[in-house]
Amino acid sequence: MAARIQTIHVELLSEIVKKSGKPTKHTFQDNYLGNSHPRYPISNPILRTTTRTWFRANPFTSKEYLTLLTSLIQAPSSTEKMTAGLLLDYASKDQINFDPKIYDRWLNHLVGWAEVDTLCYGHFKITQILEQWSLWKKLLLKLNKSKNINKRRASLVLLCKPLTRTDDKRVQVLALHLIDQLKSEKEVLITKAISWTLRSMVKLHRTPLSMYITKNKQALPAIAVRETLTKLKTGRKTKKPD
Repeated sequence: MAARIQTIHVELLSEIVKKSGKPTKHTFQDNYLGNSHPRYPISNPILRTTTRTWFRANPFTSKEYLTLLTSLIQAPSSTEKMTAGLLLDYASKDQINFDPKIYDRWLNHLVGWAEVDTLCYGHFKITQILEQWSLWKKLLLKLNKSKNINKRRASLVLLCKPLTRTDDKRVQVLALHLIDQLKSEKEVLITKAISWTLRSMVKLHRTPLSMYITKNKQALPAIAVRETLTKLKTGRKTKKPD
């Protein structure tokens, strides 16, 4: 199967290259995206369309699908890594029904918010997460304690979408616990993730969120407190300009 997956990987990459050009590195992009991995000059909408069209024309077994994701994530370019995240949006129910512990291995190959968030945000239906809750909880607790800052960010980002889709207390309690473990960190990769996670709780977890903010206002990153309080008050993370 390895040879087939390698061939498939090359075929997908060739489709991406047709719509872009040679891999490049740009200082501004490196600083913004948080890594120096080479990238193909292709816009996100074109990359998404190219990936979706290619994927729908190439059927895979669940095992082949998971192996392809791993191959892309381990590739050198940021474009290939992010393509794996896009593919998660197009998976069948059987293809995406895998043990989430593989995220721990995948995240060894990702650097910066763009790569982490593309792979970790919003790909799983809430019913699937709740059905596999013990597996997800185990993974998130492990990522949260990692020495790898990208994994610590991922422990929060993976919960941002679920927090907007369920009022299940287990999700809320775990989210606040994970935030509590990271609230003293100063790196923007973490402080912005804390803010995002807290803001994701506004709609369905408003009361415990308000209580947590009140109790931990001085300990949390200032940006997280400011953006969350603004969203609680206005529904937006920032105030409208006068």
